Amino acid sequence: MSRCKSCGIELDFSRQNLSPEDFSRLVQTAKEKRVIEAFEAMCSGDIVNVSEGRAALHVNLRGERSEVVQTTLERMYDFAEKVRNGQWTGCKGDRITDVINIGIGGSDMGPRAVYHALRKAKQDIRVYFLAAVDGVALQRIVEKLNPLTTLVVVSSKSFRTQETLTNLSAVEDWLAEAGIAKEERKSHIVVASANPRAPEMLDLPASNYFPFWEWVGGRFSVWSSVGLPLIITFGVDVFKQLLAGAQAMDDHARHAPIEENLPVLIALLSYRNSVDLSISSHCFLPYDERLRVFGFWLQQLEMESLGKNKRLDGSHVTGMTGQCVWGGHGNESQHSFYQWLREGTTNNSIVLCWTKKPGHPYDKLHRILVANAMAQAEALTMREINLPYFNVVSTLTVDELTPYTLGALMSMYEHKTVMLGTLYDINPFDQPGVELGKKLAHQVVNNS
Repeated sequence: MSRCKSCGIELDFSRQNLSPEDFSRLVQTAKEKRVIEAFEAMCSGDIVNVSEGRAALHVNLRGERSEVVQTTLERMYDFAEKVRNGQWTGCKGDRITDVINIGIGGSDMGPRAVYHALRKAKQDIRVYFLAAVDGVALQRIVEKLNPLTTLVVVSSKSFRTQETLTNLSAVEDWLAEAGIAKEERKSHIVVASANPRAPEMLDLPASNYFPFWEWVGGRFSVWSSVGLPLIITFGVDVFKQLLAGAQAMDDHARHAPIEENLPVLIALLSYRNSVDLSISSHCFLPYDERLRVFGFWLQQLEMESLGKNKRLDGSHVTGMTGQCVWGGHGNESQHSFYQWLREGTTNNSIVLCWTKKPGHPYDKLHRILVANAMAQAEALTMREINLPYFNVVSTLTVDELTPYTLGALMSMYEHKTVMLGTLYDINPFDQPGVELGKKLAHQVVNNS
């Protein structure tokens, strides 16, 4: 068996150079390491983030929600609809036309990837993402916006992230230059955070605060209030479809047998490629403009989660945990780094992804684009015989890129990442290296 399909997504791993005996051993590995049982424990609310003593219940944001989650979600829907229909206005009564999302890491990449995938050429309400504390990025956003018609969504789990708070201060100065200060700010700034003191810290009313919780990891948070800009720009129905697709993949991951379970299979393939074949490179190649940013989200999800060198018991890992995730738009990359993939002196794990139904009216372009994807899936496996270098290739085909299938695709990769944590016996939910970098940056700033 080399194909599996669920939720409008089909995996073909026939080019993974996997014998029936290899496949059977992988399935047995999943059983021995109790991958499904560990995943079910996460979904049930067990403490799985052992270093921080937390559950990891992001699935609760789109499945059978607790009362507190549902209440917050309804508040988000109500607020977004008021912005969309003009009931919520700027401080001078102007209709909101633009949203600046201020956040970095998980508070940026998830919403950014979804926005790029689903946005139309002309959005009634546009979203701009301000992540890096880089004045060029700030200037390029604010110089084309009207402060009176702009809403700022500040997203930070801890509400202590230096880049986010610095960018917010700069945007507040921009608002103040337009006369938006003190009381007027409440019409232009709202907060998504797990820190209940966040609105007080900004001198904003509690009604401008949309919480999420400590058991929501930043890179798993697009389904929470971090997704508020998406509801504002796309509407409630689109966000509900995104959640529904994610929930459908949740159900598939929990109940499908290992041999037909998409997240388990892609996790097992990654495990085999990294551990058994010592392949450190994983290249994601979407043949669809809408998935261009998806690869960056995937990079953060997997590399921040799996870049660990200690097991759950504190002992040091021997061997590899995770892979270097990189890539680019497939068709463009054919004329960039495919030569290196095709004839270079490395071994690589590769995924090519395309959609059956185009997101545009140009049929000829879509036929040629998909033909290139299919041809390259073959070409990338045709390495010169008698050389020690090889590629293992999978393809992902999405029937049609909709909010539903996008939600399912993101959920699938979330689950792959969590399951790899079980296979490697590491904690995929913390990020001590990131926290160390933040601490050192604060010290440098304070000493300069």
